[in-house]
Amino acid sequence: MSVRMTPLQSRSLAALLFFLALVGVLAAVMLPTLALHQRYDNAIAQQRDLLERYQRMIAQKPQVEATLEAVKKKNVRRFFLKNTAANLAGAELQELVRTGIERSGGRVTTSQNIAPKEDGDFYKISVNIQFFATTANLQKALQELESQTPYLIVDGLTLRPMNVNRNFKPAPGQEPEINAQIEVSGWAYRSNEDGDGGAS
Repeated sequence: MSVRMTPLQSRSLAALLFFLALVGVLAAVMLPTLALHQRYDNAIAQQRDLLERYQRMIAQKPQVEATLEAVKKKNVRRFFLKNTAANLAGAELQELVRTGIERSGGRVTTSQNIAPKEDGDFYKISVNIQFFATTANLQKALQELESQTPYLIVDGLTLRPMNVNRNFKPAPGQEPEINAQIEVSGWAYRSNEDGDGGAS
C-alpha cells in the first residue's frame, strides 16, 4: 500500500530525515568529544589539587626545618645508649645497671645479656641481673635506674627472701637482705649518622 504525498509533505519529510541524520552525526561526534573533555577536566582538577597540596607542603618547609633544628638542639640522643653496636650497647647497659645498684648499696652477683630485639630504627637491649639488697637499698636502686639518662626500664622484678625461716630475726641494727632479680632494658640506635657503629 503506497501513500501519495504532496510536494510540501515530501519536502517536509526530507527535511526531517536530514535533521535526524544531522543530529545523529553530531551526537556521534559530540558525545565522545564531551566525554573526553570531561575526562581531561577531571585530570586537570586532580593535578591542580595535587599542585596546591605540594605548594602548601613547600610553604611549610621553613617551619618543619625550624622544628627539626629545635629537636636536634634538645639532644634526644642522650636518652639512648651511646653505643650503636648491639654487643657494645649490652655491655654499656650492664655497666650502667651494675653501677646504679652498687651505688644504692646493693651487691651484684650475676649479670647476663638478653638477645637484642629490633624495634624500628632501634635495638631494645636488655640485661638480667641478680643482686642482694635491703628493702631500702632496693627501693633506691630501682629509683636510680628509672630516673637516670639514658632512659632505662625495669621490665621484670623477682624477689626472694634470704631466709625462709619464719622465726628468723636479724641482728639488732641490721636489716635483712632480699635476693632480687631484675630485667632492665634500654634502647640504642641501630646505626648512627656517620655509620661508624660506635658511641655518638
